[in-house]
Amino acid sequence: MARQGPTIAEAALELIRDRGPLTLDELVPPLVEAGRTKARNPRNAVRAAIDINPEFIQDLEGRWCSLATQLDGAVFTVRLTTLERREEIVLLRDDLALVEQLVLRTRGSAHGAGVHLDYLGDYFDLPLWSEDVDDVPDGELRATLGEETADSLLAFLDELGVPPGDDGQRLREMVWETRFTRVLHGPAGWLPVVGSRQLLGIAISAGAIETMALDRRAIAGLHVEAAANRVARLAHHVIGPDPSWFGPPVVSLQELLEIVATEAPELLRRPLPPFTEVVRRGGLEVVDGLVGHAGTDWDQVRWAASPDPEEAWGFEPADVIH
Repeated sequence: MARQGPTIAEAALELIRDRGPLTLDELVPPLVEAGRTKARNPRNAVRAAIDINPEFIQDLEGRWCSLATQLDGAVFTVRLTTLERREEIVLLRDDLALVEQLVLRTRGSAHGAGVHLDYLGDYFDLPLWSEDVDDVPDGELRATLGEETADSLLAFLDELGVPPGDDGQRLREMVWETRFTRVLHGPAGWLPVVGSRQLLGIAISAGAIETMALDRRAIAGLHVEAAANRVARLAHHVIGPDPSWFGPPVVSLQELLEIVATEAPELLRRPLPPFTEVVRRGGLEVVDGLVGHAGTDWDQVRWAASPDPEEAWGFEPADVIH
């Protein structure tokens, strides 16, 4: 017989909203007392329920926080490409990782009525060849995609700053890699009109997404430099104050965003340039979604890193959008 009442994760979120961030040891006793778990090892049961749940993030002290609460009032900015403005989609760059997680929290899918996640390949109805796409001739590839779609995708790659090359090969790589690339999509009109010299603002309010067009002056001022310096200091908790640090040489943009959201959420509540640009203003380097000190040996980092299937593009779009 199914247990009545909220799940472990739902009850844990309610406790966090009521009491603030809590460690696992602080969460377990009230959850057991409320009858949310009768497992022999309730600590493991609670950890398993919240560890992979997108509604939770952890702070530097290991306390569990509500993602929606920590992001309430946050504004993320994006420099949209022509394709994104025309199609009313937003490519989920690495510095929008928490926005993606927030939508996952609401189980936003392509079947939802509101803002949801979609794969770029599915959105454009790109084909999935049964054979290796590298063996598909250029003419067949363009004919299958359609000339207009093929040209639009090539222009999209140009705007993202993907190095030039053989058009056929670039399309083949994109067809293959778009199965791993998510975009935000929504009902007609969900994106405002964003001029070529404006940025898109993605605001979070009570766990919901709102969008707005922002002029460049909205993301300029002394607060940007102050935020960049604070973000750099927060990154130093992981990568140390200088390259001689004995710990990890890099931290992912997503992990750094989680640190900012839990340790200094106020930084996200005033519009800033895209997060990658803020990190760079603080004197750090960003390559392939990873953050390190100036002069980081990125070849060594790539060699030592475990392969990440989400890094299918082979470049960081936010690195090259101007």
